[in-house]
Order: sequence, then C-alpha cells, then structure tokens
Amino acid sequence: MDTFLKELATYYYNTYQTKITDFCFVFPGRRACLFFKEHLKKMVSEPIWAPKTLTINEFIQDFSTIPVADKLTLVFELYQVYEDIYKTGVSFDDFLPWGEIILNDFDDIDKYRADAKQVYTNLLAIKEIEDDYSFLSEDQIKVIKSFWASFNPNKLSEHQTDFVKIWEKLDDVYEEFNKRLRLKNICYEGQIYKTIANNIDNKEPLNIKHPKIIFVAFNALNRCEEKLFHHLRITDKADFIWDYTPWLLNANQIKKSMHETPTRAEAVHFMEDNLINFPAPSNWKFPENKTLPNIEITSVASSTTQTQVINQFLKNIDSDSFDSKNNIKATETAVILTDENMLLPVLHGIPKEEKSINITMGYPMKNTPAYGLIELIFELQKNCRKTKQGKTWFYFRNVLPILTHQYLEPLDSKTHQKLAKDIVSKNKTYIEASELQCTHLLTSIFKYIDSSENLSEYLNHILFTVYQSFKTLTAVDTSIEKEFIYQSYLLVNHISDLLKNLSISIKNDTWIKLYKRSAEMQSIPFSGEPLKGLQVMGILETRALDFENLVVLNMNEGVFPQTGATNSLIPYVLRNAFNLPTIEHQDAIFAYYFYRLIHRAKNVRLLYNSAAQGMQSGEMSRFLFQLKYEYPRDKLKFSTVSEDLNISNTPTFFVEKDEKVMNTLSAYLLPNTKKLSPSALSTYFECPMRFYYKYVTKAHEPDEVTEDIDPRIFGTLFHEAIEKLYLNLLNQEIKSEHIDLILKDKKKIDAILHESFEEYFTHTIDNSDFKDIQGQNVLIFDIIKKYIIQFLKAEKENAPFTILGLEKVVNAEFKINSSTIVNLGGTIDRLDGKDGSIRVIDYKTGAGDDKFSNIEDLFKQEKHKKLKAIFQTLLYSSILQENEKSPQTYIPGVVWVKKIFTSNDYSLKKGPARGKAETLTLNMVQDEFKDTLYTHLEDLFNANVAFQQTTHIDNCKNCSYANICGK
Repeated sequence: MDTFLKELATYYYNTYQTKITDFCFVFPGRRACLFFKEHLKKMVSEPIWAPKTLTINEFIQDFSTIPVADKLTLVFELYQVYEDIYKTGVSFDDFLPWGEIILNDFDDIDKYRADAKQVYTNLLAIKEIEDDYSFLSEDQIKVIKSFWASFNPNKLSEHQTDFVKIWEKLDDVYEEFNKRLRLKNICYEGQIYKTIANNIDNKEPLNIKHPKIIFVAFNALNRCEEKLFHHLRITDKADFIWDYTPWLLNANQIKKSMHETPTRAEAVHFMEDNLINFPAPSNWKFPENKTLPNIEITSVASSTTQTQVINQFLKNIDSDSFDSKNNIKATETAVILTDENMLLPVLHGIPKEEKSINITMGYPMKNTPAYGLIELIFELQKNCRKTKQGKTWFYFRNVLPILTHQYLEPLDSKTHQKLAKDIVSKNKTYIEASELQCTHLLTSIFKYIDSSENLSEYLNHILFTVYQSFKTLTAVDTSIEKEFIYQSYLLVNHISDLLKNLSISIKNDTWIKLYKRSAEMQSIPFSGEPLKGLQVMGILETRALDFENLVVLNMNEGVFPQTGATNSLIPYVLRNAFNLPTIEHQDAIFAYYFYRLIHRAKNVRLLYNSAAQGMQSGEMSRFLFQLKYEYPRDKLKFSTVSEDLNISNTPTFFVEKDEKVMNTLSAYLLPNTKKLSPSALSTYFECPMRFYYKYVTKAHEPDEVTEDIDPRIFGTLFHEAIEKLYLNLLNQEIKSEHIDLILKDKKKIDAILHESFEEYFTHTIDNSDFKDIQGQNVLIFDIIKKYIIQFLKAEKENAPFTILGLEKVVNAEFKINSSTIVNLGGTIDRLDGKDGSIRVIDYKTGAGDDKFSNIEDLFKQEKHKKLKAIFQTLLYSSILQENEKSPQTYIPGVVWVKKIFTSNDYSLKKGPARGKAETLTLNMVQDEFKDTLYTHLEDLFNANVAFQQTTHIDNCKNCSYANICGK
C-alpha cells in the first residue's frame, strides 16, 4: 500500500538524498514522525543520520528558552492575579473551572493575534468603537455593535451586570497574568506563538536551526502559524506538504450556474486557502487513491455490541494484511475510537489470536479503578468521626467497598472477607479504627487525616503499598493496573509539590476537589511498539496516517463531531468578529479528520449506536448522512447488528426429589426432632421452588448491615418491647389498672426500647459521642414508642385477660398417613386467656386479610400471601390442641400493628365475601383444616411430587431467588 508518508519519504529521499539529514520535518502528531522514519529507513541502502522530526508544539517551543508550565500551575497563577484584581474571596476549587476557561481564552487570543484590550473593551465606551476598531471591516464592526446592543447600561439584568463587572477587568487580568508569568520564567503555549509572530513583525531573527523545514499534513492554521509559514516561505526555508481529500476539493469547483458561488465543503474549509497561500513543491505528486473505499455503515444496538463487530471484522481481514509472524501489519488495519471511554471494552473485543496491539491514545484517569479507589478513600475520610476520647470511627458504607475493592481484596482475601463478614453479622454501622488495622495496608488506610498537608503523604503511601503488593501477584498480568496506580501517584505528588511551591494552605475538601478536577483533565498514556500489529487509536492520532482497513466506532452525532463549542467567556459573535475559533471552526476540523482518514482506505466499517441512552440521541453522525446522500451507491452499504437475545419463554423449571432431597426432608419426620415451622409451610404454599432453595439447599440470601429500621426489624423490636413489658405479669389477670401503670411509666418504656435497639445496633442511642450517627433511627424510635403506647391503650379496652405465654415455643406430631409423622412447631408471639377461651395471637407489622371464605383459600398460591396470618394462627391453635388432653376453645387472632390506631379488634373472621362473617375459632374449621393440611404435607414428603415453580407470578416479586429460578 502506497501511503502518504511512504510517498513523502520517497519524494524527499529521491530529491535530496543524504542532504535530508539536515532537514527538519514537522508533523501534527508524534505517531506520524515514527511511521515516516520507518518508511525512510527502508529506502536507504547505507547508514545516514535521520532527519529531525518534531511535532508542531515541539517545533514552536524550540524557539523559546522559557518552559511551558502545566495547566494546573497556570490556573494557580491566574487565581492569584484574579483575586488581586477582583478581591472576590472565592476559593481556589470554585475558581478552577473558571480559570481553565479564562486560560483557554487567553491562549486563543494570543494564537489568533487578537488584541486582548479590544476584545475585553469597556462596555461603556461603545461610542468610540469606530476609532478603536478602525482596522476591522464594516461587517465585523456591525457584528460587534450588535453584541454590545444587548448590553444597554439602562436595561442590564442581574446576570448581565455580573458579567460586565468581570468582563471590564479581564484585560487587566490578562496583562497582570502575563507579567506574573514572565517574572516566574514560565509561560503558556499561546505566549510563545505570539512572541514568534511579534518577532517576525519586528524583523528580529528567528534563529532557524535547519536549512529546510518541511511542514507535513496540517489543516487549520492559527494566525501565528500563518505568520510563521509566510515568513519561512518568503525566505525559502520551508516546504509545505498538504494531505486532503481530493474528491471534496474538486467538488468545490462545481457550480450549478455561472452566477453561483460554489459551496465550500467543511472538510476542505481551510485547505483551499492553504494550497493557494503555501503551495507544495511543483514536482511533488500528491498520492491520490485511484479507487474509492468500500464503506459499510453499521447500526448497533448498544455501545458494547460494537466490540462484537470489531471481533468479526478483524477475523475477516485478508491474509495479505498479516506479516510472517501472523501479526496484523502496522500500516494495514486500525480501530479508531471517537470516544476514549470505549478503550477497555474494545481491547476485550479484539480476537485473542491478535497478540500484537499498539494503543496510541490515552485512557481517562477518572475511569480507572485507581481513581475509584482514591474516591472511596476520600469518602472514608469525609465521613469518619473522631470522638472526645480520641477514638476514630469509620462508616460501614465507606469501609465495605474498600475491603472489597478489586485492587485490595486479592492482596489479603481471607482477612478482608473476615472483616466484612464481622461488620455485617454484628450489624456495625460504625467501626472503630483499631478493629480494622490488622494488616500493614489496612493500617495505612484506616486512620484519620486531619490536614491537607498530610493527605498527599497518606494517599501516596497507600498507592505505593498497593503497587508493591501487585508485584507478588504473579498469576495475573497487572501491568495496566500498575500503570493506573503509578499515574495516580504522580498526580498526587504534582498537586502536593504545587501547593508547597505556592505556599497555599487549603482544607481537605479543597484538596479533594482539586485532585478530582485535575484527574478529569488527565489521561493515562499507553505505550507499545508503534510499528507492529493492530493500531488502536483516537481520531487525533490518525493525522497523516493511512490504513487499508478501518473500523471507526461511535459515529454518533454529539460524539463525532462533538456538539457545542469549547467553553469560553468570549461570546460567539465576538469570537467570530475577531476571527477566534468558533463551533464552525471545530466542525470543519472534525470533517477534515474524518474524510482525510478514509480517502486512501480500501475497507471502512463505520459503527454508530442507534439506541438513545442518557444524553445520546442514537442519531448517526452528519458525516454518515453526507455519505448516504453523496457517496456512490455501489461503494456504500448499510447493515444492522443486534445483540443475541433469547426472548423465548422460560421453560418450566422443577426439581425432582432424589435421595439427597428426601434425606434433607426426613429431618422433619419422626424419629428426628427438627420442627417444620408455619413460616416454612407458608413459603412452600406460595412457591415450592422457594421452599426448596431456602429449606432444602439452605441457599440463604446474604446478610447486610441494616443502618435503618426495615419492616422486619421494626416488627422484631415491637415484639421484644411488648414481651418485656408483660414479662412480670405472666399467669395473672391483667386489668385496665395494670395497663394504666405501664402507660404512666414512660421511662420504663424508653429503657426497654433502648435495650431492644442495642441488640440490633452497635451503639446506644443516648451515647453523647454518637448521638448523630443514628440518623433517622432516632425518629423510628419515637414512632415505635407511639405504636406501643397506642397498643397498650387498645389492650386496656380488651382487659381483663390473662397472659399465658410470650414467645412460647410449641410443637406437635401430626400423623398424615400410616407411615409418615411430621413434627410441626414454632414460636407463638402471645397466648392469653379471655372469657374462658384461649387466644392464639400473632403480631403482624405487615399487611394481610383478617377474613376468608373457605379453608382451601388458605393453601392456594394466589391467595396464601394475604391469608398467611390466618393460616399460621390456625396451625398454632391445632398444635396446641394436639398437645392438650382436655378440650379447649382456641381463638386465632392477629394484632395488626398498622391498624392499631383505628381498631382494637384482634379477632379473625370466616364467611362469604359480602355476607355476614363469624369470629373464627379452631373448632369451627378444625377437621377441614387438618384434612387439607395433611393433603399438602403428603405432597411435600412424596418423592414422586417434584418441587415446581409457582404459577402465580406476583409471588416472584421481591423473591431472593428470582435470578436463580428464572421465572
């Protein structure tokens, strides 16, 4: 394949031979330099010194002895100047985003040779505009006047007034900022560009070190670059080699009529002027592709589906594209990412057979696990507490993610898992530091950092320890992870050094914001062998490079090209008037990148995500629409790739009762003593498969720390409090006077509730050091107390009665057939005697029905959930009757806690849906209830009846086993 750089190397070597050694070739990016040298190396037959190859930034900076400072340093310096002039008192972290915008504006002003004073002119001096801007054209003056018109001093809004206050002094900021940088002997890039252009105007020598400079494959030039190029062309010191898309350039010459001015295509917006102002050598032959590439535009259902397309595309590449070692040739195939966030998914999508992959782009630091770890550490420090006793406590929501982080957990899995399990099992919402400091790494993490000066040392120690620990993990490749950690380490050091040099003292929160903002501007550079294998690169790295096979991802509008101009305080109309870059400028550059990239290729696959996700509309890029309507039909193909989804109905799932299952079930049968509880039977009636998972396989859902009171714990706390209030009144008649005494003793109620809370939460509510950590549970405490008081008032209405048992454990043997005896049992919340009957009462904090029509409904999958309380109290009544020798009247009852403010009736009802209902007693339904129960128990213990999924889909809601079951 005759690439642009190969032709360039051929032309200059054939024309100048060994003289080329003294030349300097200037390219838009570093990658082009490397490929150019490789092509040149293949041409020479004898050793020669390689010519100098530089990027444009390196070439410009070579004119200056003053170093270009990094952006963070520049924004710090700008902040000092800004505060000296405006005296706003704004913090640095609040100024940081504004500082970046102002700095970018200053850079544009210098590179495009605009006069800062005229750009930031005083808004009240508009009448003198013709004199101040005499160098402007009438159209430019008209545009500027139209902008100022919206700032009528008599009609300014509040926001306009604030803007004017800032605007009027930005010229002073510009001047003072430049002075400050000169004193510190540092600069920003635009200053160097401006100095070079000014030196040319002042006829000062530039001290060009090479006899000839060759500028290769540039496109949009700023005013300073134009000035430099003109100077070098006039002095015959430079050649200009342009790379462009010929068919678009030729299309510009087509006019529909003699009176019509031809439309200029975006992709060659700057190129026409470049070719006229800076023509290439007369004998240079532009390497034009004789045939147009075959292009396929593919719609994908999601961003990740693109990786499947890449995989297939790479597997289908012609064998000619591979070298002798079966690696893709470096100049043959490239995967182009318009969205850098797709880098890791793409790397996973490349076929495993492709061993040599060269990544020529950065990966956003904020997307790395190392950044995620540092964020977790920041949150840990923000939420930790130091008590008056000098103890440090950490919040469990910050501790658990750190213990399980992908970088930390593998380093000492057993210790981390043990700590996490202990936190969950003991329901610790706050953990004292000494409990966590059981290894060197954890000791370095779980300590309180009281100042920002110590924060950088703290983070660096953690990162260094993790980096060193990775060296022991020989079983896996951790090179990428180590690079992520190393770059994070460098950034922390850089911020620390910067703060020390500037003698600025900031709070921890400000340090954290500074780190996060800096990380957003950072990319992790990947290194590799650039002249081997598959090339994975961003769109900027493609300049001057050619590939036969191309896959370009995320060709969506808003991604490529990006929508919206770069943030700027200089409004669009003023940017346009002063010839500063605008959104149209940006669009033209993106168009150039795209069409230049594809015009020498043979096979091009352009992918776009058709799904609307977040801010992405699912619309394909305007460049794809241009191809659709302007590209030859025989060279363009459209396709759609969707994810492989199985939308067939989930097959019915069941589990046969093999010998192992039956052995587990036999534990509930005599002569064994394990009790089958009413709750377990309720689970079986709602869904046999859930019963299988929970009680046969013992697949219990994992515990988690309960910071707030969920309904389950709410009910438990209510139960325990009532039990403790009545404990001293067992087996004695309780009258209304007894209830009054309990109601009056509010301290006792509080003490009992405190005691119950302490069993579920690690810290007492009245502990002065940790009063704040209970959060909304303090409110829950008061709510439960109100429910208890209202319950006691209802009890007073039901008095007198005799408490016969609290949390009473019962069981009985039920012979369901000639060979099977089942042991049923559980814990009755309360047993009391009233009016000669025994009430079997259950406390329910949830919802349910207190009435049913027939016994069979209690066992039906679709009805059991609402009738669960009735079933369970009837079963408890049956167990009690089975154990009693003398006949008793058992009355099942439920205390519906949610209804306690509206009803003090605990009884249950049986009757038709709309007819008169009777108060339920066991005697009323005893025989029918037992017969139906025995039928279902026979099925449960029958080896020939498999465990089936529920037929009632509502029972699957909130089921812990739904993902396993697949119902």
